Amino acid sequence: MREAPGITRKRSFQSLLLLLLATTALLLVGAIIFRNFLFGDQVLLYKDIGSDSVNDYYPWFVHLSQYVRSEGLPSWSFYVGMGQDISCFAGYLILEPVCWLTKELIAPALVYQHLAKVVITGLLFFRFLQLRQLNPIAALLGSPLLSFSAYMCMGSCWYPLADDVLCFTALLLAVEETITFRRWFFLALTVALIGLIDSFHLYLCALFLVLYVPARFFGRYGWQPRPILRGCFLITGPALLGVGLGAVVTIPNLYTILNSPRGSGSTSFVSTLSAFPIFGFESQLHYITATLRPFSNDLLGTADNFRGWNNYLEAPMTYCGLLCLILVPQAFVGASRRHKTIYSLFLAGILLTTVFPWFRFFFWLFQGDYYRALSLFSILGLITLSMIAFSRYIDGRLNLWLLAATALVVVGVLFLPLAALQSAMDPRLKKSVAILLILYTLLLAGGRLIRWPQILALVIVALATGELVLFDRVTVSSRSSVNKEELAARVGYNDDTVDALRDIKADDKSSFFRLTKTRPSGPSIVPSLNDAMVFSYYGTPSYGSFNNINYINFLVAVDQIPPNSERETRWSVGLLDNSLLSLFAGEKYALVDDPQPFQMAQQYEFVKRYEKDFLFRNARFLPLGLGFDRYISEDIFLRLPPSEKPVALLYVVVLSNKNEADKLGLTEASILDIEAAARNASLADIVSARRKSALELTSFSQTRIAGKVALERRAVLVLQTPFDRGWHALQDGRAATVVKVDVGLLGVALDAGEHKVELRYRNPYLAAGMAVSLASLLILAAGVWRWPRLGAVT
Repeated sequence: MREAPGITRKRSFQSLLLLLLATTALLLVGAIIFRNFLFGDQVLLYKDIGSDSVNDYYPWFVHLSQYVRSEGLPSWSFYVGMGQDISCFAGYLILEPVCWLTKELIAPALVYQHLAKVVITGLLFFRFLQLRQLNPIAALLGSPLLSFSAYMCMGSCWYPLADDVLCFTALLLAVEETITFRRWFFLALTVALIGLIDSFHLYLCALFLVLYVPARFFGRYGWQPRPILRGCFLITGPALLGVGLGAVVTIPNLYTILNSPRGSGSTSFVSTLSAFPIFGFESQLHYITATLRPFSNDLLGTADNFRGWNNYLEAPMTYCGLLCLILVPQAFVGASRRHKTIYSLFLAGILLTTVFPWFRFFFWLFQGDYYRALSLFSILGLITLSMIAFSRYIDGRLNLWLLAATALVVVGVLFLPLAALQSAMDPRLKKSVAILLILYTLLLAGGRLIRWPQILALVIVALATGELVLFDRVTVSSRSSVNKEELAARVGYNDDTVDALRDIKADDKSSFFRLTKTRPSGPSIVPSLNDAMVFSYYGTPSYGSFNNINYINFLVAVDQIPPNSERETRWSVGLLDNSLLSLFAGEKYALVDDPQPFQMAQQYEFVKRYEKDFLFRNARFLPLGLGFDRYISEDIFLRLPPSEKPVALLYVVVLSNKNEADKLGLTEASILDIEAAARNASLADIVSARRKSALELTSFSQTRIAGKVALERRAVLVLQTPFDRGWHALQDGRAATVVKVDVGLLGVALDAGEHKVELRYRNPYLAAGMAVSLASLLILAAGVWRWPRLGAVT
């Protein structure tokens, strides 16, 4: 029977009113927690352990902002290390909208971007709790508990964490919409959105669906395999369609991950972590951290003063309101047997991955020793269970004996007579936590005893909101961050580098050269290695989780980073410490804080002094693209002493083996030849010889290089950028062979004579990704038109 129009309008008005109330509450609480960033002088760029915000994410936001204006959609960039495919960061253009702003607006806008994610996440979760038919007061409370959980607050400096919460909350709601109303469109879009974070998140998405969807259907249908399997099958289709929709980003992203040391396995933790005993234990500090962090994200210290296991980011981030600790056991009261089974399995999963680290490693496919998304999955379940219990409490159902026992255990944990535990806690926060836990217990018990649960529920909501403000302000504000005055002052990313580059560009119209910059500009305690992305110059250092593997292989081969060092593959200083290698790479200028070594070096000419830095010009500058008609094999090159390798790179090209050299028609050089060159030939002579067969650029952009070259015999043109399968070359309009040279750099095989050379870059899997996304989009459109709702499960 259809409802009367008046009743429908009344319900719509109530829904709208609740939505406005939830939005207002989220904005108000967010404004109080982030008031120093909204109305004060702080910016969401941290100098402490959250320095990734200023050393990694901010440079990427600035670089993408400039890249889309000058080049279009992300592809190849010479501003990253010695060059790298950046199409994997196309998802940032959707998930991090500050990328569309100009450079000077990005930093102040970060807080508004984060609060937008907070509000959207809260409203999505509010709607999810509504669909689970919880009391509106419980839904209103659950919304801020998630939006201002530790995980979301940590997303204020590790921005992708906020994306995790938003996207997986959307996934939770999308599944519920599909199950309740059979509307599948939202599910496909949500899965595509998760893929924009990175391709690995599709694995996390699949894991979430594999765990949640069968449990959800089991809770609805019990031990009936047929409707459960049918329901899972119906949800699989839209989820796979979502994977296809995002393929234009996720496939190139997967290529970038696999084309890195971590993704290829050369420096991954798989062998180490998989060898850990299945039922082995962690350290005492780990268990103390896992026990105490649900009470407050900062009970064990804040940021650099964190006294827990691992570090502030990678330890469990399971704080989502103290009320959850009190209420989770109440979810079992009045629950059906099958729901008790689901709740028990969920809590057992949390316990298993916490007590036995092997299962946590397995969750991450043995790629890392941290919690991160595992904490997110935990808090989504904990808040949902506690709000189910809170909804029942409002309806008058509460087990007082269980409440008393829970409160006794939870408060008792804070006062356990363990020296290691007591010494790790912040005494002030410990006292606040204990008082709040007792207040929640008294309010819950009072509402049950005097039969005013709805009135006291509102008091509990107010108290929980105050708790979030009290604790979250510590997480986001009681830390060292960039202030707004610094953005305008001549410090940080607005230092001498700005003036130096302006002077260089005014006098030098060359289309490509590299700048060696020895003093990092980043304002954090950790040196910044991505300055080139912020200031738009070409360097060689790079800080990134997935640096190009050929870039790293080259640096290892020339002894600039140690082999098998996972950290050095991410924190790469490039060629900063070797002037000959910098010369080979195309260095033309050096901006340094210590001028003495450069004043003593013959090839450097002093240009200008700034407040903190000195600018030098490299008189022996070599252009991009050097021609070589002689070679040595990789085996011989790798056996050379470190001091002889830079000279070898200036004298010959390094090829993988003799067979490849024979195909290219190159002559082999001996070690004696190289040693003789090192002894007898001056640097000026070597540079002069290289310039004669170098590429004369006629056009240069990030994805297209064109120029002229004159060669006396068949040769390989070495471009001082990492080899990548996306590069394609033309010699006088005809396809030329692209080869990997110098243990990781890009080479082009050319014939003798004068030639026009052109190189173009496109991610090798971009076309495949576009085809899959286009096909998926057509299927989506046809599906929405023909089958707007899925068939019934039963």
